[in-house]
Amino acid sequence: MNTIAAACLLSLTAALSAQTQTLRGKVEDVQNTQNQFFLDCTNIPLVSTALNLNAWVGQQAILQVVNVGTAQAPVLRVDAATATAKVFDMGNLRLGQTHRWQVDAPAGSFAFMFLDFTANTTYTPFGQYGTWLLGPGAATLASGVTNAQNQFEINFTMPSIPGLLGTSMTGQALVNTQGNWFFANPDCKTIQQ
Repeated sequence: MNTIAAACLLSLTAALSAQTQTLRGKVEDVQNTQNQFFLDCTNIPLVSTALNLNAWVGQQAILQVVNVGTAQAPVLRVDAATATAKVFDMGNLRLGQTHRWQVDAPAGSFAFMFLDFTANTTYTPFGQYGTWLLGPGAATLASGVTNAQNQFEINFTMPSIPGLLGTSMTGQALVNTQGNWFFANPDCKTIQQ
């Protein structure tokens, strides 16, 4: 039975990968190149014939994308973009220190926060909910409800593990606002002393 369920999930993911999908995030350019782009906080390349991606570098957006690569090596064609506010914000990652992380959404929204190594980022479309960008082993850090100031905040203490220095981590939130679920933008930080 598990094999059948896994096959169905893979088929659904493959079908959604070939369709236009909503994705929240930022376009970043590859340093020392001309016209090469990636989705910020991931290893996923972005291309476009419909938009000048240079005009979108560093700006939070809701992107309409189609995977023109493979499930294992996605390349996302950006067909449209709409500017939006950042929803998920990671605090700094300093060994042994505590920093505030937050989700910004209307008061009463429910949110989950997740964390994974940036090297594990992937592209998993979920139709109307948007796109999951973390790996299958991502850690769930917290869940809660946004307050009257439209924020759900946690204090996250980075463990003192010197072997993690210089490692990039990516986080993402799953948010429910008035019964509508969506995946927030990814955010990332490099672990520092």
